[in-house]
Amino acid sequence: MKPIKLSSRKRFFLRSLTMATAMWLGLTLGDTPVSAPEPAAAEERQHKRTAAYVFDRAGLILRDDDAANIDQLNFSFALIRNGAVNGDHWLSIATFRSYIEKHPHILPVLSVGGWGADGFSQAAATEAGRARFVESALALMEEHGFLGLDIDWEYPGSSAAGIATNPNDREHYTLLLKALRQGLNALTAQDGKPRLLAIALGADPSLISNIDCSAVGSIVDQINLMTYDLHSRKTASHHTPLYSASESYPLSADRAVQAFAAAGIPKSKIMLGAAFYARIYTLASATDTPVFATASDNGSKSVQYRALVTDDSWRHYFDEQAKAAYSVSGKRFATYDNPLSISYKGAYAIENSLMGLMCWEYGGDHDGELLSAMRESLQN
Repeated sequence: MKPIKLSSRKRFFLRSLTMATAMWLGLTLGDTPVSAPEPAAAEERQHKRTAAYVFDRAGLILRDDDAANIDQLNFSFALIRNGAVNGDHWLSIATFRSYIEKHPHILPVLSVGGWGADGFSQAAATEAGRARFVESALALMEEHGFLGLDIDWEYPGSSAAGIATNPNDREHYTLLLKALRQGLNALTAQDGKPRLLAIALGADPSLISNIDCSAVGSIVDQINLMTYDLHSRKTASHHTPLYSASESYPLSADRAVQAFAAAGIPKSKIMLGAAFYARIYTLASATDTPVFATASDNGSKSVQYRALVTDDSWRHYFDEQAKAAYSVSGKRFATYDNPLSISYKGAYAIENSLMGLMCWEYGGDHDGELLSAMRESLQN
């Protein structure tokens, strides 16, 4: 582990042709998406995708200089109210719409849910509930010009986020996605514009039993695998490592990809997650070997990447085994992604034939250097 030096989101009018969009998404107009032929290595790199979640907030700023490094923006989040998908709480949808109109190569995706967002289990439990969910989601997409839908029911069957669950969530989750696929395809049949259906999933393999991965993998076009927040309690552990650095702390992006693929999720649909924020632990005592040292908390505090790298009190390091960045300031330990760790994730995406890289969240970047690292790592 060695010190390193860090460098300093009524409708849109999209101007892309329908056929070009269909080829770019890798979709057909049938009932289910169809895999494209296996590309050559150079061609595969060209088609790797970058996506960024954009969290709705007052005063949202989307930088024009970043547009060339972004293929897809996920506007986060629509919520479920009385069983219907709703965006009445949004503060910056106009800013997002203007940005997409200015940069029409970027696919606009509506993300529904997120951590602690209730209503999925209840809506998915009945045919009528699923129909209401689908109808309202498609209406909101059409109102604001979204060409993709991302379902962030991140932990079906789990109440870890304090949301309602149902013993039949596994089956209902699949039925909800099927209904959404049919609804999106119906829109495409009307106007010829393909619609992307994506999901976000937690990266802990223990969650796989709650998902019919083979069925889900055949329905959706994209799986945003949240390969972050994989840290441990009371131990200064990496929260977004590419590889496991200790058998005692095995969670990693690689283990998640391999486990979900073995369960039936196509690797070609997986977007590997990068964290544009750091988790902060307080160490029990200052130490020269802080990785996996005892901590007095659970790393629940977070700071944006840009705040971390512009604070001179931090010393920056890189764990070569985990391919993970970390920083230390006295008894504080920060775990996060930086351009170097992202470059390894991009290489991994190419080597394992993944769809590409996604990140949470756009606003944490510093001068666009993380987005640039995503793009460059998928091309080089």
